[in-house]
Parts: sequence; structure tokens; C-alpha cells
Amino acid sequence: MVTTAPPRELDELDRRIVAALQVNGRASWRRIADVLGEPFRTVTRRGLALLESGTVRVAGLVTLGPTHVVEVQCEPSRLAAIAESLAADPDATFLYAVTGPTRLVMEVQARPGRLSTLVLEELPALDGVVQVDASPVMEYFRTVAEWHPGPITQSEVEELQDVPTPQPRPSSSLVLDDVDSALVRMLVADGRVPMAELCDAVELSAPAVRRRLASLFEEGNLSVRAIVEPADIGLPVEAVVWIRTAPNEVAEVGGLVAAEPGVRYAVMAMGEFQLMVNVTLASLSELRDFVTSSPWAARALALRSSLVVHAYKRGGVRMPGR
Repeated sequence: MVTTAPPRELDELDRRIVAALQVNGRASWRRIADVLGEPFRTVTRRGLALLESGTVRVAGLVTLGPTHVVEVQCEPSRLAAIAESLAADPDATFLYAVTGPTRLVMEVQARPGRLSTLVLEELPALDGVVQVDASPVMEYFRTVAEWHPGPITQSEVEELQDVPTPQPRPSSSLVLDDVDSALVRMLVADGRVPMAELCDAVELSAPAVRRRLASLFEEGNLSVRAIVEPADIGLPVEAVVWIRTAPNEVAEVGGLVAAEPGVRYAVMAMGEFQLMVNVTLASLSELRDFVTSSPWAARALALRSSLVVHAYKRGGVRMPGR
């Protein structure tokens, strides 16, 4: 069960600190203060309050192989129970309850043999599941690790980054050695675990641990960033949009979609609708403009969209009830 303190309204500085942690979840308070041009003590106090309240969680997300987008249609009375069961799955990256025909949308890492077991055995066995659809992710145009909302400039983003923008998600399964596995487990549990604790756990020097982490970050196998409800940073309208376009335009349209500032996640997936997008915006009117007036909209042949009514999991982290 996930518990948290009552949420508090975030002001401009809070949102800038959140944005900094979304760029680099392991950045020190001193570094964040220097980049943002704010007093060190103020940033430390505000940052710790955000973490202690549960408004922000910093966690590592490991990606060791291909992923699939899975839609689960279920009976309304069983949706919450099914969602709680799926949220406990360590292979699930995100899990949303959305409007429309009662369904859940999730991303799952497809370890060898896992997809067939999930779709043919595990999900149908859950009481209340009506239908399951799974689409392999064929290309990533944007991931949450690249989503930098809030009042932070591109130059500040560049100052906070330790490594270049990650490579595309791995297309084949990767097996970590014992040392990397131990580092990943600790960072998934707490993305800000001190370097000294990481070194003690694997009995390596700080330079050796930094080299291993840099390799994981640069290859796109690990990211460490802040997990926050978009509504808490002024983006209360969240939607999942499926887009169908001409096959020879998928890549270009996907790039146009990913360039929109409200887009947290955009992928090419196999299926009737080739693009699946998760977008967070300040209002329904902004959502209307996104699906009707964006540069990509004129090239969409069809759309299917749903509002996100609850996120059970984000970035591999269980979210609190609301």
C-alpha cells in the first residue's frame, strides 16, 4: 500500500526544483541551486520537503529489452482490483485507467517468453478481464526521461545533464552482471541513494561505480528521474491518444508529435493505430488544440483518445490513491 502526506500547492521554485530532478534525479542540492540561481539552503529545504511529502519520488527505471503496450478491457466493478494486481508486476512500467470502454493501458517489458504468458494465461485468468490487446513497441519518439516540463530553460537542462540524451530503448534483451544488477536494484528503490552506499554494496571504488552507471545511462538501460503527478505541476488534463497515419509517414508524424511540449511519451506500435501518445496539458482547450491544430494533426487519418482518470503506476513506481 502506498501512503503519502497531503499534497501541497507547488509554487514557481518548487516546480523548478521538480523540473531539475526530472532532468537529473541524482543531482545534488548544491548543483541544482547553482544551476537555478537560488540559495542552497532554500533549495535543499524545499527539495527535501517535496521528497518527504511524497509529492515527488526519485527512482531508477531499468529497461532490459523490448516493450509492449497492452490494453485490458474489464468489467467496471473489477477494474480497481485488476489494476492493483497489474501494478504489482515488476515488468510494468506504467499503468493507467482511462475513459471509454472500461480499460487499462500499460507498458510491459517483454522478457523472453513473458508476453505470451501474460496475454494468454495471466491476464485472462484475472476475474473481470474481458479482452486483452498487445502491441509491440517498434520505435520510441519520446520517453518520460526526456520530458522536461515546468519553468526550466534548455540551457539549465544541459547544465544538469550528466550524460547525453539516452539512445533508443534496447531492441534485444540484456542480462546484467551481478554488480550492475545490485546497483540497479538500489537505484530502483531509491534514485538518490548516496554514492558511498552504492560503493559499499558492490565493494567497488567510486570511479568504478560511476563508470558502470554512466554506461547504463548512456545505453538507455537505466534512467533516474523524478516521478510526479502532472496535476501537481499544473498539468491536470492527461490523455492517451492513438493516431493512425499513412505507413510511410509514421516516422515523420511521430517526430512532430514528440516535439509538442505536453507529450510525455510517444511510440510507434504495431496495430491499427501506429502511434500511441501520452500527453499532459493545463486544460481541455489545450487538449482540443493538440488534437486539432498541432502540426501533425492534418496528417492523421484517424484518432482514438481517452482521458487518464487514474495512474496506478508511473515510471515503474506505484502511485498513491487519490
